[in-house]
Amino acid sequence: MGPLGKKLQKWFFGESEDSDKRFYRTFILFAIATVLIMIIVVLATFFLSLKGVEDTMVPDVKGLELADAMVKLEEKALYSSVQLRFTQNIEDKGHVVEQEPEAGNSVRAGSRVVLKVSKGSAIEKLDDYVGWRIEDLESHVKSMSSIYGPLLSIKKPVQKIYDSSPAGTILVQSPEAGIDITAATEIELVVSKGPQGQNRIVYDYTGMSFGEVLESVAKSNLSFVFTTDDGGRKHASGTVLSQSPTSGAEVPIDTVMQFVIADYDKTPEGYVFGILERTLPDYQVPVTLNVEAITPDGDKKQILEMKTNGGILTIPYLEEEGTLIKIIVADSEIVNYSVKADLE
Repeated sequence: MGPLGKKLQKWFFGESEDSDKRFYRTFILFAIATVLIMIIVVLATFFLSLKGVEDTMVPDVKGLELADAMVKLEEKALYSSVQLRFTQNIEDKGHVVEQEPEAGNSVRAGSRVVLKVSKGSAIEKLDDYVGWRIEDLESHVKSMSSIYGPLLSIKKPVQKIYDSSPAGTILVQSPEAGIDITAATEIELVVSKGPQGQNRIVYDYTGMSFGEVLESVAKSNLSFVFTTDDGGRKHASGTVLSQSPTSGAEVPIDTVMQFVIADYDKTPEGYVFGILERTLPDYQVPVTLNVEAITPDGDKKQILEMKTNGGILTIPYLEEEGTLIKIIVADSEIVNYSVKADLE
């Protein structure tokens, strides 16, 4: 061993230490060195990982619905947590009213943003719906729905009574107006079905064409049913052979008129005669019924426009083959029928 080695040996182990003591001291020094190296590696890895995470800017999600806000945060590699709270404005329900951190702050990707979402007003006052038309209230109730469900619902079936008010007018509501509501509420209604005992004198429709009859009953919003009979081939095709009730009779206003019309012995070339029959749902209040025909050339004409409460609908027609007959109720098309020669 050279002079330098001897000096190092003396510095580490002393001159008189035996081999066992030198071994233990060497082991301890080696263990300390190993621990120090591991600490250095861990710290280096940690700082390198921090350096690899990019910063991102927090987007502004206030005023958005919760689902849209969460998607917008995910696009920025940010996570969200939700806190619900009451607010003064019911229209805020389901929307983000506050966020932490605020928009524009720079944060690490993968950070969490707290979204404070409105549960709506803590207390609402029930409005007074007496005097409203029920269809207007139904539209109003639909507009109050949100991701948390409807605030108000109408109990079905609705009770109807005879009253001097127009049909469909709300007469009584329960709960009464002005009460505080803090959760989804079901409201019971009593609705007018019009005056009782209103009668009308039946008009004489015999001899009229079915088109003239449709125009007449539509003006009075009368319910009707058409059937056909050959009439012994003594009457003009498509005209009324008989009616029930008979002309001059005094009947309740909601009486269904029944008409028998003469069948066509021969239709014009390329045309088809028939009766389109469908059963409509029963409507709580009268709704607008439109029946229109669109020819193969694209010409449109209106066959019928009136108010209806639903039930059986029979529409006589004499139309060019290939014509489309559409039945539209309350602006919704429910029947699209193509006129064909093999269907009478």
